[in-house]
Amino acid sequence: MKKVLLIALAVLAVALLLSSCSKVLLPTGITSIREAITSAGTATTNATVVGVVTKGYGDYVIIQDDTAAIEVYLKGSKFATIYATGDKIKVAGKVELYKNNWEITPASTSDVSKIGTGNVSAILIPTNLGLSVDYDWMLMKVENLSVKKTSDKYYNVILSNGSTDVTIYSYDSNVRTWLTSLATGDEVSAQGLVQYVYGWKLVLRDINDKLK
Repeated sequence: MKKVLLIALAVLAVALLLSSCSKVLLPTGITSIREAITSAGTATTNATVVGVVTKGYGDYVIIQDDTAAIEVYLKGSKFATIYATGDKIKVAGKVELYKNNWEITPASTSDVSKIGTGNVSAILIPTNLGLSVDYDWMLMKVENLSVKKTSDKYYNVILSNGSTDVTIYSYDSNVRTWLTSLATGDEVSAQGLVQYVYGWKLVLRDINDKLK
């Protein structure tokens, strides 16, 4: 009886050890946004990512982690009324390039959930760096750049950034009023989301993105 009890205890100990090891080795199933985008560049990709909301409108929100940013979209979801800027959310869905911008589409609203809150700081665009898909949807900023070309009829303002240019733009009426007031040579400091809108632009979300 004693021998049987010892064997039973030994089996239980091994089972607990294996269980503990398996929990350590199992992946969480969450990838960085950059990893998801890279994978989607070569094949259809389904991924689970986590990021902090930096903007929302209608059926979409933009989220960003430490590696990249992406648009979360689902028709009819009204995500912008559910999640606010600063919410940290987990999203499972299909990752693909849509109209030159990266997007993750969940199958339903149940594939998106708030798991906390966070903060995203704008990254300074280095001198001589041109915007591209590598920075798609990321919150970035410019500091003390001179206006090279004043606003056109579409509210595009071109700033000189060393050997290249940065175009700033906005859908917000208050920002557009400010954009049209800029003169050649004015110094601009502003932040916004990098987006492809008939070219790569720094899109100011609202007048609070005007830093100077």
